[in-house]
Amino acid sequence: MEENKSIDKRIIAGAILIIAGGLLFLETFNLVDFSLRQYIFSWKTLLIGIGVVLLATHERRTTAYVLIGLGIAFWLPSFIDYNIRFSQVFWPLILIGVGVVILTRRGKYKRNHVKGPKGSINTPINETDMDYLDDISILGGGNKVIQSQDFKGGRITAIFGGSEFDFKDTKMSEEGCVIDVFTMFGGSKLIVPQDWQVKSDVLSLFGGFGDKRTIRPSDIDQSKTLLIKGFVMFGGIEVKNY
Repeated sequence: MEENKSIDKRIIAGAILIIAGGLLFLETFNLVDFSLRQYIFSWKTLLIGIGVVLLATHERRTTAYVLIGLGIAFWLPSFIDYNIRFSQVFWPLILIGVGVVILTRRGKYKRNHVKGPKGSINTPINETDMDYLDDISILGGGNKVIQSQDFKGGRITAIFGGSEFDFKDTKMSEEGCVIDVFTMFGGSKLIVPQDWQVKSDVLSLFGGFGDKRTIRPSDIDQSKTLLIKGFVMFGGIEVKNY
Protein backbone atom coordinates (compact mmCIF):
# COMPACT_ATOMS: atom_id res chain seq x y z
CA MET A 1 0.00 0.00 0.00
CA GLU A 2 2.83 2.40 0.83
CA GLU A 3 4.44 1.66 -2.53
CA ASN A 4 1.19 2.41 -4.36
CA LYS A 5 0.91 5.72 -2.56
CA SER A 6 4.43 6.68 -3.67
CA ILE A 7 3.65 5.73 -7.25
CA ASP A 8 0.49 7.84 -7.14
CA LYS A 9 2.44 10.84 -5.93
CA ARG A 10 5.01 10.47 -8.69
CA ILE A 11 2.29 10.23 -11.32
CA ILE A 12 0.61 13.38 -10.06
CA ALA A 13 3.90 15.30 -9.83
CA GLY A 14 4.87 14.18 -13.34
CA ALA A 15 1.47 15.17 -14.74
CA ILE A 16 1.77 18.64 -13.17
CA LEU A 17 5.20 19.16 -14.74
CA ILE A 18 3.98 18.00 -18.16
CA ILE A 19 0.99 20.36 -18.00
CA ALA A 20 3.24 23.26 -16.93
CA GLY A 21 5.62 22.55 -19.81
CA GLY A 22 2.75 22.39 -22.28
CA LEU A 23 1.40 25.73 -21.08
CA LEU A 24 4.83 27.30 -21.52
CA PHE A 25 4.87 26.03 -25.12
CA LEU A 26 1.61 27.89 -25.73
CA GLU A 27 3.29 31.11 -24.64
CA THR A 28 6.48 30.37 -26.59
CA PHE A 29 4.55 30.06 -29.87
CA ASN A 30 2.31 33.06 -29.07
CA LEU A 31 -0.84 30.92 -28.84
CA VAL A 32 -2.08 32.85 -25.80
CA ASP A 33 -2.51 36.61 -25.35
CA PHE A 34 -1.10 36.82 -21.80
CA SER A 35 2.03 35.77 -19.95
CA LEU A 36 1.79 32.36 -18.31
CA ARG A 37 5.26 32.41 -16.80
CA GLN A 38 4.32 34.77 -13.99
CA TYR A 39 1.59 32.35 -12.92
CA ILE A 40 3.58 29.14 -13.31
CA PHE A 41 6.83 30.31 -11.72
CA SER A 42 5.30 31.68 -8.53
CA TRP A 43 5.50 30.58 -4.91
CA LYS A 44 1.69 30.75 -4.78
CA THR A 45 1.42 28.20 -7.58
CA LEU A 46 4.09 26.13 -5.83
CA LEU A 47 1.89 25.92 -2.72
CA ILE A 48 -1.04 24.70 -4.82
CA GLY A 49 1.13 22.20 -6.70
CA ILE A 50 2.57 20.69 -3.52
CA GLY A 51 -0.93 20.50 -2.06
CA VAL A 52 -2.22 18.62 -5.11
CA VAL A 53 0.66 16.11 -4.83
CA LEU A 54 -0.04 15.61 -1.11
CA LEU A 55 -3.66 14.74 -1.85
CA ALA A 56 -2.38 11.32 -2.93
CA THR A 57 -1.34 10.58 0.66
CA HIS A 58 -4.20 10.05 3.08
CA GLU A 59 -2.30 11.15 6.19
CA ARG A 60 -1.34 14.50 4.63
CA ARG A 61 -4.62 15.55 3.08
CA THR A 62 -5.28 18.16 5.75
CA THR A 63 -1.91 19.75 5.02
CA ALA A 64 -2.74 19.52 1.30
CA TYR A 65 -6.03 21.38 1.73
CA VAL A 66 -4.33 24.10 3.79
CA LEU A 67 -1.61 24.63 1.16
CA ILE A 68 -4.08 24.69 -1.72
CA GLY A 69 -6.31 27.09 0.18
CA LEU A 70 -3.43 29.43 0.97
CA GLY A 71 -2.22 29.38 -2.63
CA ILE A 72 -5.68 30.19 -4.00
CA ALA A 73 -6.26 32.89 -1.39
CA PHE A 74 -2.97 34.60 -2.24
CA TRP A 75 -3.77 34.46 -5.98
CA LEU A 76 -7.28 35.91 -5.67
CA PRO A 77 -6.20 39.59 -5.64
CA SER A 78 -4.64 39.04 -9.08
CA PHE A 79 -7.94 37.85 -10.57
CA ILE A 80 -10.53 39.77 -8.56
CA ASP A 81 -10.48 43.54 -8.41
CA TYR A 82 -10.53 44.48 -4.75
CA ASN A 83 -8.32 46.74 -2.66
CA ILE A 84 -7.23 44.40 0.13
CA ARG A 85 -3.48 44.29 0.69
CA PHE A 86 -1.57 41.07 1.19
CA SER A 87 -0.55 42.14 4.69
CA GLN A 88 -4.22 42.45 5.68
CA VAL A 89 -5.09 38.85 4.86
CA PHE A 90 -1.80 37.09 5.67
CA TRP A 91 -2.30 36.61 9.41
CA PRO A 92 -6.02 35.76 9.26
CA LEU A 93 -5.28 33.06 6.69
CA ILE A 94 -2.33 31.71 8.67
CA LEU A 95 -4.38 31.57 11.89
CA ILE A 96 -7.30 29.83 10.17
CA GLY A 97 -4.94 27.32 8.53
CA VAL A 98 -3.15 26.61 11.82
CA GLY A 99 -6.48 26.15 13.59
CA VAL A 100 -7.65 23.65 10.99
CA VAL A 101 -4.40 21.69 11.29
CA ILE A 102 -4.61 21.52 15.09
CA LEU A 103 -8.24 20.36 15.09
CA THR A 104 -7.74 17.69 12.44
CA ARG A 105 -4.51 16.36 13.97
CA ARG A 106 -6.22 16.13 17.36
CA GLY A 107 -8.92 13.83 15.99
CA LYS A 108 -6.80 11.69 13.69
CA TYR A 109 -5.07 9.55 16.33
CA LYS A 110 -8.24 9.05 18.31
CA ARG A 111 -9.68 7.16 15.36
CA ASN A 112 -6.64 5.21 14.16
CA HIS A 113 -3.98 2.87 15.42
CA VAL A 114 -0.34 3.77 14.91
CA LYS A 115 1.31 2.01 11.98
CA GLY A 116 4.94 1.23 12.64
CA PRO A 117 7.77 0.28 10.27
CA LYS A 118 7.05 -3.42 10.93
CA GLY A 119 3.27 -3.22 10.67
CA SER A 120 0.32 -2.00 12.72
CA ILE A 121 0.51 -1.67 16.46
CA ASN A 122 -2.80 -3.12 17.58
CA THR A 123 -3.13 -1.19 20.83
CA PRO A 124 -5.42 1.84 20.33
CA ILE A 125 -3.82 5.17 21.20
CA ASN A 126 -5.50 7.60 23.57
CA GLU A 127 -4.68 10.89 25.22
CA THR A 128 -3.57 9.28 28.52
CA ASP A 129 -1.28 6.58 27.07
CA MET A 130 2.17 7.21 28.57
CA ASP A 131 3.77 5.26 25.71
CA TYR A 132 2.46 7.75 23.18
CA LEU A 133 3.77 11.29 22.54
CA ASP A 134 1.33 14.09 21.78
CA ASP A 135 2.97 17.51 21.99
CA ILE A 136 1.82 20.91 20.71
CA SER A 137 4.10 23.96 20.91
CA ILE A 138 2.69 27.32 19.81
CA LEU A 139 4.69 30.50 20.39
CA GLY A 140 6.92 28.63 22.80
CA GLY A 141 8.34 25.28 23.77
CA GLY A 142 10.48 23.52 26.33
CA ASN A 143 12.54 20.46 27.21
CA LYS A 144 10.64 17.17 27.42
CA VAL A 145 12.09 13.92 28.80
CA ILE A 146 10.43 10.75 27.47
CA GLN A 147 10.94 7.73 29.74
CA SER A 148 8.48 5.25 28.25
CA GLN A 149 9.61 1.62 28.34
CA ASP A 150 7.38 0.66 25.39
CA PHE A 151 7.37 3.77 23.20
CA LYS A 152 4.93 3.48 20.30
CA GLY A 153 5.37 6.90 18.64
CA GLY A 154 3.01 9.83 18.38
CA ARG A 155 2.90 13.32 16.97
CA ILE A 156 4.67 16.65 17.38
CA THR A 157 3.07 19.93 16.32
CA ALA A 158 5.28 23.04 16.42
CA ILE A 159 3.98 26.40 15.20
CA PHE A 160 6.08 29.50 15.86
CA GLY A 161 7.90 27.48 18.49
CA GLY A 162 9.29 24.07 19.27
CA SER A 163 10.64 21.77 21.95
CA GLU A 164 13.58 19.49 22.65
CA PHE A 165 12.68 15.83 23.25
CA ASP A 166 15.06 13.59 25.18
CA PHE A 167 14.64 9.89 24.31
CA LYS A 168 17.93 8.68 25.85
CA ASP A 169 16.13 6.62 28.55
CA THR A 170 13.33 5.50 26.24
CA LYS A 171 12.82 1.88 25.16
CA MET A 172 11.14 1.44 21.80
CA SER A 173 8.18 -0.83 21.15
CA GLU A 174 9.06 -4.12 19.48
CA GLU A 175 7.05 -3.09 16.41
CA GLY A 176 9.09 0.12 16.02
CA CYS A 177 7.54 3.55 16.26
CA VAL A 178 6.40 6.45 14.09
CA ILE A 179 6.42 10.14 14.98
CA ASP A 180 4.22 12.37 12.83
CA VAL A 181 5.49 15.97 12.77
CA PHE A 182 3.92 19.21 11.62
CA THR A 183 6.21 22.22 11.83
CA MET A 184 5.46 25.75 10.62
CA PHE A 185 7.76 28.65 11.47
CA GLY A 186 9.36 26.58 14.21
CA GLY A 187 11.47 23.55 14.93
CA SER A 188 12.01 20.53 17.13
CA LYS A 189 15.07 18.65 18.33
CA LEU A 190 15.04 14.92 19.05
CA ILE A 191 17.83 13.38 21.16
CA VAL A 192 17.75 9.63 20.53
CA PRO A 193 19.75 6.63 21.81
CA GLN A 194 22.93 5.65 20.01
CA ASP A 195 21.55 2.39 18.64
CA TRP A 196 18.29 3.70 17.14
CA GLN A 197 17.88 3.64 13.39
CA VAL A 198 16.17 6.83 12.21
CA LYS A 199 14.35 7.04 8.90
CA SER A 200 12.78 10.18 7.47
CA ASP A 201 9.69 10.60 5.33
CA VAL A 202 9.38 14.34 5.97
CA LEU A 203 8.20 16.70 3.25
CA SER A 204 10.02 20.04 3.58
CA LEU A 205 8.92 23.35 2.06
CA PHE A 206 11.39 26.13 2.82
CA GLY A 207 12.58 23.98 5.71
CA GLY A 208 14.55 20.84 6.36
CA PHE A 209 15.29 17.65 8.27
CA GLY A 210 18.77 17.02 9.65
CA ASP A 211 20.29 13.91 11.23
CA LYS A 212 23.37 15.24 13.03
CA ARG A 213 24.30 12.14 14.98
CA THR A 214 27.87 10.89 15.07
CA ILE A 215 27.42 7.14 14.80
CA ARG A 216 28.96 4.11 13.13
CA PRO A 217 26.92 1.57 11.15
CA SER A 218 27.92 -1.10 13.66
CA ASP A 219 26.22 0.89 16.44
CA ILE A 220 22.79 0.66 14.82
CA ASP A 221 20.27 -1.95 15.97
CA GLN A 222 18.10 -2.72 12.93
CA SER A 223 15.27 -3.87 15.18
CA LYS A 224 14.91 -0.36 16.65
CA THR A 225 13.55 1.81 13.88
CA LEU A 226 12.12 5.28 14.39
CA LEU A 227 10.25 6.63 11.36
CA ILE A 228 9.76 10.40 11.30
CA LYS A 229 7.18 11.58 8.81
CA GLY A 230 5.11 14.68 8.26
CA PHE A 231 5.45 18.21 6.93
CA VAL A 232 7.91 21.04 7.65
CA MET A 233 7.41 24.59 6.37
CA PHE A 234 9.75 27.45 7.27
CA GLY A 235 11.27 25.37 10.04
CA GLY A 236 13.23 22.24 10.76
CA ILE A 237 13.54 18.90 12.53
CA GLU A 238 16.91 17.95 14.02
CA VAL A 239 18.00 14.54 15.32
CA LYS A 240 21.02 14.30 17.66
CA ASN A 241 22.62 12.03 20.21
CA TYR A 242 24.90 12.78 23.15
